[in-house]
Amino acid sequence: MSTFTSRRGAALALATAIVPVSLAFGASPAHASVGSNIVGIALANNYKTACATNSAGGTGFYSSCTGNGGRPENWCADFAKWVWAQAGVNVAGLTPAAGSFGRYNGGLHSTPHVGDAVVFAYDGAGYADHVAIVTEVGNGTIKTIGGNEGGQRGNFAATSRVRLDGPYSSALGYSSYMGQRISGYVSPIGGTDNAPAPTPAPAPVAKDVTNLFAIGSGGTVFNAGGDFASGAWSAFQQVPGNSGIEQISAVQIGAVVHLFVIGSDGTVYTADGDTTAGAWSPFQAIPGNSGIKKIAATAVGSTVHLFATGSDGTIYTADGNYATGSWSPFQQVPGNSGIQEIAATAVGSTVHLFATGSDGTVYTADGNYATGSWSPFQQVPGNSGIKKITAVSTGTTVRLFAIGSDERIYNANGDYAAGTWSTFQPLPGNSGIKKITANAVGNTVHLYAVGSDGTVYNANGDYATGSWSPFQQVPGNSGIQEISATSGT
Repeated sequence: MSTFTSRRGAALALATAIVPVSLAFGASPAHASVGSNIVGIALANNYKTACATNSAGGTGFYSSCTGNGGRPENWCADFAKWVWAQAGVNVAGLTPAAGSFGRYNGGLHSTPHVGDAVVFAYDGAGYADHVAIVTEVGNGTIKTIGGNEGGQRGNFAATSRVRLDGPYSSALGYSSYMGQRISGYVSPIGGTDNAPAPTPAPAPVAKDVTNLFAIGSGGTVFNAGGDFASGAWSAFQQVPGNSGIEQISAVQIGAVVHLFVIGSDGTVYTADGDTTAGAWSPFQAIPGNSGIKKIAATAVGSTVHLFATGSDGTIYTADGNYATGSWSPFQQVPGNSGIQEIAATAVGSTVHLFATGSDGTVYTADGNYATGSWSPFQQVPGNSGIKKITAVSTGTTVRLFAIGSDERIYNANGDYAAGTWSTFQPLPGNSGIKKITANAVGNTVHLYAVGSDGTVYNANGDYATGSWSPFQQVPGNSGIQEISATSGT
Protein backbone atom coordinates (compact mmCIF):
# COMPACT_ATOMS: atom_id res chain seq x y z
CA MET A 1 0.00 0.00 0.00
CA SER A 2 1.58 3.24 -1.12
CA THR A 3 0.87 6.10 1.27
CA PHE A 4 2.68 9.17 2.54
CA THR A 5 6.29 8.49 3.41
CA SER A 6 6.75 11.36 5.90
CA ARG A 7 4.46 11.79 8.89
CA ARG A 8 6.79 13.29 11.49
CA GLY A 9 5.26 15.83 13.82
CA ALA A 10 1.83 17.42 13.76
CA ALA A 11 1.45 20.73 11.97
CA LEU A 12 -1.65 21.76 13.87
CA ALA A 13 -0.34 20.75 17.27
CA LEU A 14 3.01 22.42 16.68
CA ALA A 15 1.29 25.62 15.67
CA THR A 16 0.37 26.30 19.29
CA ALA A 17 3.81 25.69 20.82
CA ILE A 18 5.21 28.91 22.28
CA VAL A 19 8.93 29.28 23.04
CA PRO A 20 9.42 31.40 26.19
CA VAL A 21 10.72 34.87 25.41
CA SER A 22 11.97 37.51 27.83
CA LEU A 23 9.91 40.56 26.89
CA ALA A 24 11.21 44.04 27.71
CA PHE A 25 7.92 45.81 28.32
CA GLY A 26 9.66 49.09 29.10
CA ALA A 27 11.36 49.61 25.70
CA SER A 28 10.58 53.00 24.22
CA PRO A 29 8.57 53.26 20.99
CA ALA A 30 9.63 55.51 18.13
CA HIS A 31 8.20 58.99 17.85
CA ALA A 32 5.09 58.87 15.69
CA SER A 33 6.62 60.96 12.89
CA VAL A 34 9.76 58.78 12.90
CA GLY A 35 7.51 55.77 12.46
CA SER A 36 5.74 57.44 9.54
CA ASN A 37 9.11 58.17 7.92
CA ILE A 38 10.14 54.53 8.34
CA VAL A 39 6.90 53.33 6.77
CA GLY A 40 7.20 55.73 3.83
CA ILE A 41 10.69 54.44 3.03
CA ALA A 42 9.58 50.82 3.35
CA LEU A 43 6.56 51.31 1.08
CA ALA A 44 8.74 53.00 -1.53
CA ASN A 45 10.48 49.63 -1.91
CA ASN A 46 7.38 47.43 -1.99
CA TYR A 47 7.67 44.44 -4.34
CA LYS A 48 11.42 44.94 -4.92
CA THR A 49 13.73 41.92 -5.00
CA ALA A 50 17.05 41.27 -3.25
CA CYS A 51 19.06 42.73 -6.14
CA ALA A 52 16.67 45.46 -7.31
CA THR A 53 17.51 49.15 -7.36
CA ASN A 54 16.31 50.47 -4.02
CA SER A 55 14.56 53.79 -3.42
CA ALA A 56 17.91 55.44 -2.56
CA GLY A 57 19.39 54.44 -5.93
CA GLY A 58 21.60 51.61 -4.70
CA THR A 59 21.48 47.86 -5.28
CA GLY A 60 19.48 45.77 -2.86
CA PHE A 61 19.54 46.17 0.90
CA TYR A 62 22.97 45.81 2.54
CA SER A 63 24.19 42.29 1.65
CA SER A 64 20.80 41.03 0.37
CA CYS A 65 22.11 40.46 -3.16
CA THR A 66 25.53 38.93 -2.43
CA GLY A 67 25.61 37.66 1.15
CA ASN A 68 25.31 33.98 0.23
CA GLY A 69 28.66 33.50 -1.50
CA GLY A 70 27.93 36.16 -4.09
CA ARG A 71 24.28 35.19 -4.41
CA PRO A 72 21.21 36.50 -2.57
CA GLU A 73 20.94 35.54 1.09
CA ASN A 74 17.79 35.32 3.21
CA TRP A 75 17.35 39.06 3.50
CA CYS A 76 14.38 39.98 5.71
CA ALA A 77 16.73 41.44 8.35
CA ASP A 78 18.77 43.23 5.67
CA PHE A 79 15.63 44.98 4.50
CA ALA A 80 14.36 45.98 7.95
CA LYS A 81 17.80 47.24 9.00
CA TRP A 82 18.25 49.17 5.72
CA VAL A 83 14.87 50.90 6.06
CA TRP A 84 15.62 51.89 9.64
CA ALA A 85 19.05 53.20 8.65
CA GLN A 86 17.58 55.26 5.81
CA ALA A 87 15.30 56.87 8.41
CA GLY A 88 18.29 57.80 10.60
CA VAL A 89 17.77 55.03 13.16
CA ASN A 90 20.77 53.77 15.15
CA VAL A 91 21.19 50.23 13.76
CA ALA A 92 24.31 49.27 15.74
CA GLY A 93 24.18 45.59 16.68
CA LEU A 94 21.80 44.58 13.89
CA THR A 95 23.06 41.96 11.43
CA PRO A 96 21.63 40.01 8.47
CA ALA A 97 20.15 37.61 11.07
CA ALA A 98 16.51 38.23 11.98
CA GLY A 99 17.29 37.19 15.56
CA SER A 100 19.57 40.21 16.04
CA PHE A 101 16.40 42.32 16.32
CA GLY A 102 15.42 40.29 19.41
CA ARG A 103 18.43 41.70 21.27
CA TYR A 104 18.07 45.29 20.09
CA ASN A 105 16.92 48.21 22.32
CA GLY A 106 16.33 46.09 25.41
CA GLY A 107 14.57 43.25 23.66
CA LEU A 108 11.01 42.55 22.60
CA HIS A 109 7.81 44.12 23.88
CA SER A 110 4.18 43.18 23.40
CA THR A 111 2.61 46.37 22.02
CA PRO A 112 3.17 47.28 18.35
CA HIS A 113 3.82 50.82 17.13
CA VAL A 114 4.10 52.11 13.58
CA GLY A 115 7.75 51.76 12.52
CA ASP A 116 8.51 48.94 14.97
CA ALA A 117 9.96 45.65 13.84
CA VAL A 118 7.88 42.53 14.43
CA VAL A 119 9.95 39.42 15.15
CA PHE A 120 8.69 35.92 14.37
CA ALA A 121 9.67 32.66 16.11
CA TYR A 122 12.43 34.17 18.26
CA ASP A 123 14.17 31.56 20.43
CA GLY A 124 15.43 33.98 23.07
CA ALA A 125 19.04 33.28 22.16
CA GLY A 126 19.56 35.31 19.00
CA TYR A 127 17.69 33.26 16.38
CA ALA A 128 14.39 34.15 14.69
CA ASP A 129 12.64 32.92 11.54
CA HIS A 130 11.58 36.31 10.16
CA VAL A 131 11.39 40.04 10.82
CA ALA A 132 9.20 42.72 9.20
CA ILE A 133 8.20 46.35 9.80
CA VAL A 134 4.84 47.45 11.23
CA THR A 135 3.13 49.87 8.82
CA GLU A 136 -0.29 50.22 10.48
CA VAL A 137 -1.76 49.47 13.91
CA GLY A 138 -5.51 48.96 14.22
CA ASN A 139 -7.91 47.60 16.81
CA GLY A 140 -5.96 44.48 17.69
CA THR A 141 -4.50 44.18 14.18
CA ILE A 142 -1.40 45.22 12.27
CA LYS A 143 -0.22 45.55 8.71
CA THR A 144 3.44 44.82 8.02
CA ILE A 145 5.94 45.02 5.20
CA GLY A 146 8.81 42.54 4.98
CA GLY A 147 11.63 41.55 2.69
CA ASN A 148 12.39 38.01 1.54
CA GLU A 149 8.75 36.94 1.26
CA GLY A 150 6.91 34.84 -1.30
CA GLY A 151 9.89 33.28 -3.07
CA GLN A 152 9.97 30.07 -5.06
CA ARG A 153 11.18 26.91 -3.38
CA GLY A 154 14.71 25.96 -4.38
CA ASN A 155 15.61 29.56 -5.21
CA PHE A 156 13.76 31.41 -2.46
CA ALA A 157 16.05 34.36 -1.66
CA ALA A 158 16.58 35.33 -5.30
CA THR A 159 12.90 35.15 -6.24
CA SER A 160 11.37 36.62 -3.05
CA ARG A 161 10.26 40.24 -2.79
CA VAL A 162 9.33 42.99 -0.39
CA ARG A 163 5.67 42.39 0.40
CA LEU A 164 2.90 44.20 2.26
CA ASP A 165 0.85 41.90 4.52
CA GLY A 166 -2.31 42.20 6.56
CA PRO A 167 -4.28 43.22 8.34
CA TYR A 168 -3.80 40.37 10.79
CA SER A 169 -3.94 39.91 14.56
CA SER A 170 -1.19 41.70 16.49
CA ALA A 171 -1.45 39.30 19.46
CA LEU A 172 1.64 37.41 20.49
CA GLY A 173 1.53 33.74 19.57
CA TYR A 174 0.78 31.83 16.40
CA SER A 175 -0.41 33.97 13.47
CA SER A 176 -2.56 31.93 11.09
CA TYR A 177 -2.21 34.74 8.53
CA MET A 178 1.61 34.65 8.47
CA GLY A 179 1.90 30.96 9.32
CA GLN A 180 4.43 31.86 12.03
CA ARG A 181 4.53 32.75 15.70
CA ILE A 182 4.69 36.46 16.62
CA SER A 183 7.29 36.63 19.39
CA GLY A 184 7.13 40.38 19.98
CA TYR A 185 7.99 43.86 18.76
CA VAL A 186 11.10 46.00 18.98
CA SER A 187 11.23 49.79 18.63
CA PRO A 188 13.92 51.75 16.76
CA ILE A 189 16.43 53.95 18.58
CA GLY A 190 16.50 57.55 17.35
CA GLY A 191 15.56 58.32 13.78
CA THR A 192 14.62 61.44 11.88
CA ASP A 193 11.24 62.89 11.09
CA ASN A 194 12.20 65.74 8.79
CA ALA A 195 12.63 63.77 5.59
CA PRO A 196 9.39 63.66 3.60
CA ALA A 197 8.08 60.17 3.30
CA PRO A 198 7.63 58.94 -0.27
CA THR A 199 3.99 58.83 -1.26
CA PRO A 200 2.80 55.22 -1.08
CA ALA A 201 1.41 53.76 -4.25
CA PRO A 202 -2.39 53.63 -4.15
CA ALA A 203 -3.84 50.34 -3.02
CA PRO A 204 -4.86 48.17 -5.96
CA VAL A 205 -8.57 48.11 -6.69
CA ALA A 206 -10.02 44.65 -6.26
CA LYS A 207 -10.94 43.04 -9.56
CA ASP A 208 -13.47 40.32 -10.19
CA VAL A 209 -11.03 38.04 -12.00
CA THR A 210 -10.98 34.25 -12.23
CA ASN A 211 -7.99 32.09 -13.08
CA LEU A 212 -9.49 28.89 -14.49
CA PHE A 213 -7.38 25.76 -14.92
CA ALA A 214 -8.42 22.73 -16.96
CA ILE A 215 -6.90 19.36 -17.81
CA GLY A 216 -7.32 18.61 -21.50
CA SER A 217 -7.82 15.22 -23.09
CA GLY A 218 -4.03 14.79 -23.36
CA GLY A 219 -3.43 15.17 -19.63
CA THR A 220 -2.03 18.71 -19.97
CA VAL A 221 -3.08 21.69 -17.85
CA PHE A 222 -4.31 24.84 -19.57
CA ASN A 223 -5.20 28.22 -18.05
CA ALA A 224 -7.62 31.00 -19.04
CA GLY A 225 -8.51 34.22 -17.25
CA GLY A 226 -12.03 35.60 -16.92
CA ASP A 227 -12.52 39.30 -16.17
CA PHE A 228 -16.10 39.62 -14.94
CA ALA A 229 -15.96 43.42 -14.89
CA SER A 230 -15.41 43.58 -18.65
CA GLY A 231 -17.00 40.23 -19.50
CA ALA A 232 -13.87 39.13 -21.39
CA TRP A 233 -12.01 35.82 -21.31
CA SER A 234 -8.42 35.26 -22.37
CA ALA A 235 -7.63 32.32 -24.62
CA PHE A 236 -6.66 29.04 -22.97
CA GLN A 237 -2.87 28.66 -22.81
CA GLN A 238 -0.82 25.66 -21.73
CA VAL A 239 0.84 26.00 -18.34
CA PRO A 240 4.54 25.37 -19.10
CA GLY A 241 6.21 22.05 -18.36
CA ASN A 242 3.43 19.60 -17.54
CA SER A 243 1.95 16.38 -18.94
CA GLY A 244 0.21 13.26 -17.68
CA ILE A 245 -1.77 15.27 -15.12
CA GLU A 246 -4.71 13.57 -13.40
CA GLN A 247 -5.99 16.06 -10.79
CA ILE A 248 -5.58 19.80 -10.14
CA SER A 249 -6.26 22.35 -7.42
CA ALA A 250 -5.35 26.05 -7.45
CA VAL A 251 -5.26 28.77 -4.81
CA GLN A 252 -4.17 32.40 -5.14
CA ILE A 253 -2.31 34.53 -2.57
CA GLY A 254 -1.93 38.12 -3.71
CA ALA A 255 -0.69 38.15 -7.29
CA VAL A 256 0.65 34.58 -7.21
CA VAL A 257 -1.31 31.46 -8.15
CA HIS A 258 -0.15 28.26 -6.46
CA LEU A 259 -1.11 25.36 -8.73
CA PHE A 260 -1.07 21.80 -7.43
CA VAL A 261 -1.31 18.72 -9.68
CA ILE A 262 -1.23 14.95 -9.34
CA GLY A 263 1.08 13.38 -11.92
CA SER A 264 0.72 9.97 -13.49
CA ASP A 265 3.13 8.68 -10.82
CA GLY A 266 0.65 9.56 -8.04
CA THR A 267 2.87 12.38 -6.71
CA VAL A 268 1.72 15.94 -6.00
CA TYR A 269 3.68 18.68 -7.78
CA THR A 270 3.33 22.45 -7.58
CA ALA A 271 4.19 25.48 -9.71
CA ASP A 272 3.72 29.18 -8.99
CA GLY A 273 2.26 31.59 -11.53
CA ASP A 274 3.03 35.30 -11.06
CA THR A 275 0.02 37.08 -12.58
CA THR A 276 1.85 40.43 -12.50
CA ALA A 277 4.94 39.25 -14.39
CA GLY A 278 3.11 36.61 -16.45
CA ALA A 279 5.71 33.98 -15.51
CA TRP A 280 5.57 30.43 -14.14
CA SER A 281 8.09 28.63 -11.95
CA PRO A 282 9.02 25.03 -12.85
CA PHE A 283 6.94 22.24 -11.33
CA GLN A 284 8.46 20.68 -8.21
CA ALA A 285 7.31 17.75 -6.07
CA ILE A 286 5.79 18.52 -2.66
CA PRO A 287 8.05 16.76 -0.12
CA GLY A 288 7.05 13.37 1.24
CA ASN A 289 4.05 12.14 -0.77
CA SER A 290 3.13 9.26 -3.10
CA GLY A 291 0.10 7.25 -4.15
CA ILE A 292 -2.18 10.31 -4.17
CA LYS A 293 -5.69 10.09 -5.61
CA LYS A 294 -7.37 13.47 -4.90
CA ILE A 295 -6.21 16.92 -3.78
CA ALA A 296 -7.78 20.15 -2.50
CA ALA A 297 -6.06 23.36 -1.42
CA THR A 298 -7.10 26.49 0.43
CA ALA A 299 -5.17 29.43 1.91
CA VAL A 300 -5.14 31.20 5.28
CA GLY A 301 -2.97 34.30 5.02
CA SER A 302 0.30 33.34 3.34
CA THR A 303 -0.07 29.63 4.19
CA VAL A 304 -1.57 27.04 1.86
CA HIS A 305 -3.27 24.10 3.53
CA LEU A 306 -3.05 21.16 1.12
CA PHE A 307 -5.26 18.10 1.56
CA ALA A 308 -4.73 14.79 -0.25
CA THR A 309 -6.29 11.34 -0.20
CA GLY A 310 -3.79 8.51 -0.21
CA SER A 311 -4.16 5.09 -1.77
CA ASP A 312 -5.61 3.94 1.57
CA GLY A 313 -8.62 6.29 1.16
CA THR A 314 -7.50 8.49 4.07
CA ILE A 315 -7.07 12.27 4.03
CA TYR A 316 -3.64 13.74 4.83
CA THR A 317 -2.63 17.38 5.10
CA ALA A 318 0.54 19.48 4.78
CA ASP A 319 1.03 23.23 5.19
CA GLY A 320 3.05 25.34 2.77
CA ASN A 321 4.28 28.57 4.36
CA TYR A 322 4.95 30.89 1.43
CA ALA A 323 6.37 33.61 3.70
CA THR A 324 9.24 31.31 4.73
CA GLY A 325 9.26 28.93 1.75
CA SER A 326 8.81 25.79 3.86
CA TRP A 327 6.44 22.80 3.99
CA SER A 328 5.37 20.82 7.04
CA PRO A 329 5.37 17.02 6.84
CA PHE A 330 2.12 15.34 5.78
CA GLN A 331 -0.03 14.07 8.63
CA GLN A 332 -3.38 12.30 8.76
CA VAL A 333 -6.51 14.34 9.39
CA PRO A 334 -8.14 12.62 12.39
CA GLY A 335 -11.05 10.23 12.02
CA ASN A 336 -11.56 9.49 8.33
CA SER A 337 -11.37 6.55 5.91
CA GLY A 338 -12.86 5.36 2.62
CA ILE A 339 -12.85 8.88 1.17
CA GLN A 340 -13.83 9.38 -2.46
CA GLU A 341 -13.79 13.19 -3.00
CA ILE A 342 -12.54 16.20 -1.01
CA ALA A 343 -13.03 19.97 -1.01
CA ALA A 344 -11.82 22.72 1.34
CA THR A 345 -12.45 26.38 2.04
CA ALA A 346 -11.41 28.77 4.82
CA VAL A 347 -13.27 31.26 7.02
CA GLY A 348 -10.80 33.26 9.08
CA SER A 349 -8.22 30.87 10.54
CA THR A 350 -10.58 27.87 10.29
CA VAL A 351 -10.54 25.45 7.37
CA HIS A 352 -13.80 23.70 6.58
CA LEU A 353 -12.97 20.34 5.02
CA PHE A 354 -15.60 18.34 3.11
CA ALA A 355 -15.35 14.70 2.05
CA THR A 356 -17.61 12.15 0.40
CA GLY A 357 -17.49 8.74 2.02
CA SER A 358 -17.82 5.35 0.37
CA ASP A 359 -21.58 5.67 1.04
CA GLY A 360 -21.86 8.70 -1.28
CA THR A 361 -22.61 11.04 1.64
CA VAL A 362 -20.86 14.34 2.34
CA TYR A 363 -19.17 14.78 5.73
CA THR A 364 -17.38 17.82 7.15
CA ALA A 365 -14.72 18.59 9.77
CA ASP A 366 -13.27 21.92 10.88
CA GLY A 367 -9.56 22.55 11.37
CA ASN A 368 -8.92 25.52 13.67
CA TYR A 369 -5.38 26.63 12.83
CA ALA A 370 -5.39 29.23 15.62
CA THR A 371 -5.84 26.57 18.31
CA GLY A 372 -4.35 23.59 16.46
CA SER A 373 -7.42 21.34 16.72
CA TRP A 374 -9.80 19.40 14.46
CA SER A 375 -13.46 18.74 15.10
CA PRO A 376 -14.85 15.23 14.43
CA PHE A 377 -16.34 14.56 11.00
CA GLN A 378 -20.10 15.10 10.90
CA GLN A 379 -22.58 14.43 8.11
CA VAL A 380 -23.80 17.50 6.24
CA PRO A 381 -27.60 17.27 6.59
CA GLY A 382 -29.81 15.89 3.82
CA ASN A 383 -27.55 14.41 1.15
CA SER A 384 -26.82 11.05 -0.49
CA GLY A 385 -25.56 9.65 -3.77
CA ILE A 386 -23.04 12.49 -4.19
CA LYS A 387 -20.46 12.16 -6.94
CA LYS A 388 -18.44 15.40 -6.82
CA ILE A 389 -18.18 18.38 -4.46
CA THR A 390 -16.68 21.88 -4.31
CA ALA A 391 -16.89 24.58 -1.63
CA VAL A 392 -16.24 28.33 -1.34
CA SER A 393 -16.82 30.97 1.33
CA THR A 394 -18.66 34.30 1.26
CA GLY A 395 -18.18 35.99 4.61
CA THR A 396 -18.82 33.41 7.35
CA THR A 397 -21.03 31.28 5.10
CA VAL A 398 -19.79 28.24 3.17
CA ARG A 399 -21.40 27.58 -0.20
CA LEU A 400 -21.26 23.83 -0.81
CA PHE A 401 -22.00 22.46 -4.28
CA ALA A 402 -22.52 18.79 -5.11
CA ILE A 403 -23.25 16.69 -8.19
CA GLY A 404 -26.01 14.24 -7.34
CA SER A 405 -26.67 10.79 -8.78
CA ASP A 406 -28.88 12.48 -11.40
CA GLU A 407 -25.83 14.48 -12.64
CA ARG A 408 -27.37 17.78 -11.58
CA ILE A 409 -25.76 20.40 -9.32
CA TYR A 410 -27.19 21.03 -5.85
CA ASN A 411 -26.30 23.77 -3.38
CA ALA A 412 -26.48 23.98 0.41
CA ASN A 413 -25.22 26.86 2.57
CA GLY A 414 -23.54 26.47 5.94
CA ASP A 415 -23.85 29.58 8.11
CA TYR A 416 -21.00 29.12 10.59
CA ALA A 417 -21.97 32.24 12.56
CA ALA A 418 -25.41 30.76 13.27
CA GLY A 419 -24.34 27.09 13.21
CA THR A 420 -26.99 26.11 10.65
CA TRP A 421 -27.21 24.48 7.22
CA SER A 422 -29.81 25.14 4.56
CA THR A 423 -31.36 22.23 2.68
CA PHE A 424 -29.80 21.15 -0.63
CA GLN A 425 -31.55 22.75 -3.61
CA PRO A 426 -30.95 22.07 -7.33
CA LEU A 427 -29.41 24.92 -9.30
CA PRO A 428 -31.47 25.99 -12.30
CA GLY A 429 -30.63 25.01 -15.86
CA ASN A 430 -28.06 22.22 -15.69
CA SER A 431 -27.87 18.48 -16.42
CA GLY A 432 -25.32 15.86 -17.41
CA ILE A 433 -22.65 17.47 -15.19
CA LYS A 434 -19.38 15.57 -14.68
CA LYS A 435 -17.08 17.98 -12.79
CA ILE A 436 -17.49 21.22 -10.82
CA THR A 437 -15.35 23.94 -9.26
CA ALA A 438 -16.03 27.43 -7.92
CA ASN A 439 -14.44 30.63 -6.67
CA ALA A 440 -15.97 33.55 -4.80
CA VAL A 441 -15.48 37.33 -5.02
CA GLY A 442 -17.43 39.26 -2.40
CA ASN A 443 -20.99 37.92 -2.37
CA THR A 444 -20.73 36.44 -5.87
CA VAL A 445 -19.88 32.81 -6.59
CA HIS A 446 -18.53 31.87 -10.01
CA LEU A 447 -19.44 28.23 -10.61
CA TYR A 448 -17.87 26.15 -13.38
CA ALA A 449 -19.12 22.80 -14.62
CA VAL A 450 -17.95 20.28 -17.20
CA GLY A 451 -20.89 18.94 -19.17
CA SER A 452 -21.32 15.55 -20.82
CA ASP A 453 -19.84 17.12 -23.98
CA GLY A 454 -16.51 17.78 -22.22
CA THR A 455 -17.02 21.56 -22.34
CA VAL A 456 -16.75 24.00 -19.42
CA TYR A 457 -19.80 26.16 -18.63
CA ASN A 458 -20.12 29.02 -16.14
CA ALA A 459 -22.99 30.40 -14.03
CA ASN A 460 -22.76 33.17 -11.44
CA GLY A 461 -24.65 33.24 -8.15
CA ASP A 462 -25.27 36.61 -6.52
CA TYR A 463 -25.87 35.77 -2.86
CA ALA A 464 -26.71 39.39 -2.05
CA THR A 465 -29.80 39.20 -4.29
CA GLY A 466 -30.32 35.43 -4.24
CA SER A 467 -30.19 35.10 -8.04
CA TRP A 468 -28.25 32.95 -10.53
CA SER A 469 -27.30 33.72 -14.11
CA PRO A 470 -27.91 31.09 -16.81
CA PHE A 471 -25.05 28.69 -17.61
CA GLN A 472 -22.97 29.78 -20.59
CA GLN A 473 -20.02 28.13 -22.29
CA VAL A 474 -16.57 29.44 -21.40
CA PRO A 475 -14.99 30.34 -24.77
CA GLY A 476 -12.52 28.09 -26.54
CA ASN A 477 -12.48 24.77 -24.68
CA SER A 478 -13.32 21.11 -25.31
CA GLY A 479 -12.34 17.65 -24.12
CA ILE A 480 -11.93 18.83 -20.53
CA GLN A 481 -11.23 16.20 -17.86
CA GLU A 482 -10.81 18.22 -14.64
CA ILE A 483 -11.12 21.88 -13.59
CA SER A 484 -10.12 24.22 -10.77
CA ALA A 485 -10.70 27.95 -10.28
CA THR A 486 -9.24 30.64 -8.04
CA SER A 487 -9.71 34.38 -7.63
CA GLY A 488 -7.31 37.21 -8.45
CA THR A 489 -7.03 40.69 -6.97
